[in-house]
Amino acid sequence: MHFKPFLSLPYVIKNSGNNKLSTIKIRYSKKSLEILSILLKEGYIRGYFPGTDKDSKVIFILLKYLDDYNFLTLKNVSLVKQREYLSIKHLKSLSIPFNKLLILSTKKGILSHVDAINLNVGGFVVLNIS
Repeated sequence: MHFKPFLSLPYVIKNSGNNKLSTIKIRYSKKSLEILSILLKEGYIRGYFPGTDKDSKVIFILLKYLDDYNFLTLKNVSLVKQREYLSIKHLKSLSIPFNKLLILSTKKGILSHVDAINLNVGGFVVLNIS
């Protein structure tokens, strides 16, 4: 098992996948839980559960592989360096490919771009997964 408490969630998932790890743990945060619930719903991970390691709260993440050799479910995960706000009008007009996922921080919480469109809200882009 791998523990990288100071690195961001996308970085840890991508690097752990490249190293063929099946389970990783990260530092517990509500934001990470919200992002992981979207990744689970969209099929990017097998699962996750909160727990403890020694005296600190952590989240265990079960990574998903397409086969024994390729980690294809998260090809590219990157944090947007500059805060990019997408209004609902702009979000509806974007032609987002089927295999791409935007995770937004909205006034209704952290949502995928599909859920944000359904709830008719815009927000800041937190993650861009393609």
